[in-house]
Order: sequence, then structure tokens, then C-alpha cells
Amino acid sequence: MEETILQPPEIVNPYNLGSRNSKDYALVNDLSLGKLLGSVPFSSSTRFLAEQVIMNLDSDSETVNYRQDALEELVKNSKLRKTVKEVISGMKYVQGKLRNLYSSDLASGLDLLRTYRDFMQNLSYLENVQSEAISNANNYLKQVKASGRFYKMCEFIDKIEGLGGVDFRVTLDESGSPLNMSALELVEKEDKPRKSFFEKIFGNKQIDESQEGNLRNNWGLNDLGKIIKNYLNEEFTSVIREYVPQIKEITKLIEPLEFYSGFSDYFAQLREKGFDISRPTLLPQEERRMSVENARNPLLMESRNNGHKVVPNGIDYNGDKNVFVITGPNNGGKTTYVKTVGLVQLMAQSGLFVPAKSAEVSFTDGIYTHFIAPDDITKGEGRYRNELRRMKEIFERATPYSLIILDEPCGGTSYEEGQRQSLVLLDGFHKLGSATYFTTHMHPLTREVDNGRYPAGRNFQVECIDEGEKLKYTYRIIPCSSGKSYGEEIAREIGLRPENISEIVSSKAEERGYKKLLR
Repeated sequence: MEETILQPPEIVNPYNLGSRNSKDYALVNDLSLGKLLGSVPFSSSTRFLAEQVIMNLDSDSETVNYRQDALEELVKNSKLRKTVKEVISGMKYVQGKLRNLYSSDLASGLDLLRTYRDFMQNLSYLENVQSEAISNANNYLKQVKASGRFYKMCEFIDKIEGLGGVDFRVTLDESGSPLNMSALELVEKEDKPRKSFFEKIFGNKQIDESQEGNLRNNWGLNDLGKIIKNYLNEEFTSVIREYVPQIKEITKLIEPLEFYSGFSDYFAQLREKGFDISRPTLLPQEERRMSVENARNPLLMESRNNGHKVVPNGIDYNGDKNVFVITGPNNGGKTTYVKTVGLVQLMAQSGLFVPAKSAEVSFTDGIYTHFIAPDDITKGEGRYRNELRRMKEIFERATPYSLIILDEPCGGTSYEEGQRQSLVLLDGFHKLGSATYFTTHMHPLTREVDNGRYPAGRNFQVECIDEGEKLKYTYRIIPCSSGKSYGEEIAREIGLRPENISEIVSSKAEERGYKKLLR
């Protein structure tokens, strides 16, 4: 009976949970998920896998712990990370040979089998591992190597490589033209009897005396040589194809192993850049809370590379206090902070580590975001209509177990109308009970929070200090509202006050000769 092809273990989704992607892909752009995954050192196919894992909100505590165990082991053990990368590199090399395999070409087939054999025989096994994911991968590779199929393949290669010269014999017709090959023989040393080539390989003796012909002319293979080559291909590629399915199964481990290798490298790199990295504790969805100490936005790792300090902030909410109105100046850190909240939730719920000193995070049934988007002229809709349409979508999908992040909504209409509609939205989200982060420059909203309109609401601001000539941004999120957005101070800092504009216009007019046209 033919030996069964061994299937690789599922090491990313071990319990084969049904995929319930959020289907709300707004967060991919709003939270800059693509940029985050672009910073992780893995291939585009693994990046696709990682996005699917992160967007799938069905992960349970067992799946989360399974992934976290593997990441924790790899983050702590640089030697193991190196070994895993060597295994991945070897598999990719085999995969490259597999892609270059021609269905009827003996040479490329033998090259594939030799590459695969050498990879398996020289494999640095992932010994002494504790995590189930890496251990399952290791045991699978050992099982394949110990299989009868792999042993027979190595035996086949050895026989091919052990052959001496081959005495090709074909039958010619009366005119001297070559006919199809009927047999060929192996020529060994002169003092040994001639042994059938097929007997050497398959144990079948097929000998037919015939006339000999030359294999090549001055321009390469002649008709006779082509007949011989085709004959070899037909006889041996069928044997080679027998081993291809198992090789394909082996290479299916590339993306799952690279998923863990890439993320562990990424978290180790964050730690080297001064970011806190921790294994979050996942809480039941019903607890509806998040408690995170010293969280940093991982997208700011490049800023850290440029010598800029990345300020950590806490995240803390529960079912009784979970509606936050955040004010402060542009470029002060409001958007960065709410993105951090969303990324911490996504990463924790996906079984990844988080960029924080410690974290306790409840599972959520959905993350709904809305960040400022340009007008969609293809639909004939302006910014405000798009915003309201998005708000309706969120209300139709969100539950008390959801996380909602809104970055300056209702800014596409007049200040007064936007303020009134913002209150309508806050009323609705407060009634729904979902955790809600709402950044805004509409400061009257904060007075409604202070006046008790929203018992579950709190005001936050990004701290900013006016030092006279310029603003000092601390990027710290602190309790209470800011009271102002520092628009005039920012214009002063950039040099866009009335006197600045007048000077710019007059100077250009003088330089270009149209001063008389000024009003």
C-alpha cells in the first residue's frame, strides 16, 4: 500500500476556528495596520496571513495562549530564532526549485529531489523547545524524514548518482533513421558483467541488442539524442512526480513559521529601541475593560530611530467609565494615542505581544473606527455625508462589547451643526455602552461631560505648554479638557499670522513686479 502523504500541523490556528473576519476593514487604514505589518520582517505572503489573523476576531483564550507561548519562547531565545530562520530559508530554497520544476524534465526533477534531500538531512532541528507550535513543527519534520517515502526517495537518488556510464542502444530502420528506444544498458568497469540500467534502478531486466548511434552532432542533440532524452524523461519523471506532493506539503510551513519568526524579531527590535514589550493577559469579553501601563504606538519606532523620545501613556477603562472625549492641539498626539488603543486591542486579541509594560485586555466583538477621509467625488458625496453614513454603519454593527475610535468626526459641516451632531453621537454611544474614544476640537462637548451628561464619560487632553515663541508638546494624555486647540499659537509658530502673510505677499509682489496690483 502506498504510504500516506504527511500533512503539516496547523500552528497558527491550531483549533481550526471558523474565520469571522470583522468585515469592517476601515481599521486597516485608520490604525495604519499596513504600515505596522510592513515593519515586520517577513514576506508578502506571510504579511497577508498576518493581516488575516489580526482581522479575525474569533480567537479564543486557548488560541491566544498557543501563539503567545511560541512568541515568548522566540523573543527570549535569539539562538532559537536564528535556527527557525535557517529552517525557513532552507524551505524557501526548496520551494524555489519546486517552482522551477518542469513537468517532463529529468534534470530539474533530480535537482529538486537532491535539494529537498540535502535540506532534510542537514536540517537543524528545533530541539528543546517548550511551545507547542514550534514543537509541533519540529516533530512533523522529523516524522517526514523518518518516513518510508523519504527513505525510498533517497535510495532512488543514490542509485541515480551511483550509475557509471550508460551505453545507449537504439534500433535503426533500414535507412539508418533512429526508431524509438527499446532498451539501454549500464556500462560498469570492463572486468564486471554488463548490468541492465533498469535492473539497477527498478530490478527489471530489459535488454534488446541493437545498433548504436551517435548522440550529438555539432549543434547539440541530434534526432537520436532527442529520442534518448525523451525516453529518459518519460521513464523517470513519473518516479520524481511521486515525491513532489510531500515536498509541497513541507513548504506549507513557510508562512506559519515566518509568522512567528517575523513577529518575534519585530518585538525584539522594539525592545532594543527602548519600547516596553509584554505578554498581555486576555480577559473574558463580559468584563469590558482594558488596563495598560506605559503603552507606546509601535508605528513610532522610526521616530525613536531618529532620536525622538516616544512618550508612553496608560490606557484604562471599564464598563462604568468607558466614553472618552479627547481634546488638544493638532500634532499634539490625540490621533497617535487613539491609534495606540486600537492597535493594543488588535495585537492582544490576536495572540501577539503588545508595546506596553503590562496589559490586561478584554476580548471585544468588533473594533470600529472613523478617521478623517477626503470627499468621495466618485459617489457624488462630500465629507460630511460620508461621515454620517459611516456613523450609521457603526451604530448598526456595534454592541456593548465593541471598541469604537472616532477621530474628529462631524468636522465636514459648520462648527455649530457639527457640535450638535457630535452630541447626538455621544448620546448614542453612551447609551450603547461600548468603549468609545472621541477626539475633537469642539470644546463645548467637554463641558457636557463635566456637567454629568455622560456618567460613563471622562475628558482627556494631550498636554501642551505655550512657551511664548513656540509650543512644547509633551505627548502625555492627562485628565481634564484642554479648553483650547492652540490654533493661533500654531499659526504663530509656523509664521502665518496677519503680519506674516502681509510681508510674504508684499515681498513677492516687489520681487515679481506686480506690487501695483495689490489691494
